[in-house]
Order: sequence, then C-alpha cells, then structure tokens
Amino acid sequence: MTEADQAALAYLARRDVSMQWRGFLRALLETLGARVDEASRSVLLRSVGAQMAAGMPLQPASTLAELEGRMNDALGAIGWGYVGVALDETDRSLRLTHHAAPAVGATGDEAGRWIAMVLEGLHGAWLGAQQGGGEGGASLRAVRCDPGLVVLRYGS
Repeated sequence: MTEADQAALAYLARRDVSMQWRGFLRALLETLGARVDEASRSVLLRSVGAQMAAGMPLQPASTLAELEGRMNDALGAIGWGYVGVALDETDRSLRLTHHAAPAVGATGDEAGRWIAMVLEGLHGAWLGAQQGGGEGGASLRAVRCDPGLVVLRYGS
C-alpha cells in the first residue's frame, strides 16, 4: 500500500465518523485512559467489540469468501469499513485486513489505535462462532494499526 493510499484511508476513516460522536468518543476514551490501566482498557474495548458481534451475529460460512462477504455485510450496515480475509500459509493463520476502520483520536492516542482492540473483539467473536472457530486455542491479535487500517492475525 502506498503512502497516498494510506493517507486516503485515514481521511475516509476520519470523515466517516459522525461529528456528533467525535467529541463523545474522544471524551470517553480519555476518561477511560485516566481511570483504568492500559491492560484493563484493552480488555474493556475487546469486550465492547465482542458485544457488538453478539448484536450482529453471522450465519455459518462454508468458505473464506462467504465469511468475508458476511463480515462485510455486517460492517457495511454500521459504516465501519470493510475487511479482506485471506489464508497466510507461511504461518498457518488467517489475515484479516480491515480497511476504513473508524478513526477517532484521543490524548495519548491521536492516531486512534484503540479501534484495533474493538476490532479484535468484534472479529474474534465472529470467527469463534464459526464452525471450528473455538478449537485449537486460536486467538486474534492486531499486528498493524494505522489510521483507517488494521491488520489482524488469527491463529495459534
């Protein structure tokens, strides 16, 4: 991805967060940052993502393409960008590349990297609910987070 592509994603991610929610989200994140330690904040944000997934359950998918389509339908319904799902055979994992993720910065996190934790919870819950998703101790972790772009790895 070129620097221009990344800048465009960051712009779209910021623009797509309604102005009526920006101040609220910034205040919420700053309040969390001031009152709970980073580990607790991470747990809370992952839980928020998992709760979102519970409110938007996906039907079982038989292929990665079908799973990607269902994820994108759900993400599109809430204006949260789109995800590409691919098998990474070198480390036997799934790579989820989430484009145009909402971007709202807060003091100490101007790039809005907090969204990666919410996406870990959201995508992790969706993957865990799929057939075989809870087997083998697989986990989902962000491996890259830039404004508007989060790359996640799902594997053991």
